[in-house]
Amino acid sequence: MASSTRFSHIVLLSAAAVLLSLIATASAGTNWCEPGLVIPQNPLQSCCAYLVRRTCGPGRGAFVPLPVIRERCCRELEEVVPYCRCGALRIMVDAMPSGGEATSPCSWAAQLELASTLVSEAECNLTTIHGRPFCYALGAEGTTSD
Repeated sequence: MASSTRFSHIVLLSAAAVLLSLIATASAGTNWCEPGLVIPQNPLQSCCAYLVRRTCGPGRGAFVPLPVIRERCCRELEEVVPYCRCGALRIMVDAMPSGGEATSPCSWAAQLELASTLVSEAECNLTTIHGRPFCYALGAEGTTSD
């Protein structure tokens, strides 16, 4: 009886090792922070509006107070898992049209710089992959966007 129990443990451990190997292989080829998996296909529309408003001014259309837009942005960003928040911000900025000269306040570079601060304590105060409300550099979290 003891040898059959030992054999069962060996079979169970072998099966577990094979399963872990398969999971590791499958997850190695998957970037969970890709749009359509953890990040929505067209992420953070309110954050996009907030960035444009902060960097380019009010523009045309209905006037919505900046704090209202920021609150909407924070809610959208909060729905993204912490591991992917910085990546989602980078994907959002990559999808935005570049506006104006590189030195203008409405430039893509200015929007990129401001986007990385949206998780900060002063803005949405949301934890990221770094374990605190901070993004080192957008795109550094393993998204396909560089």
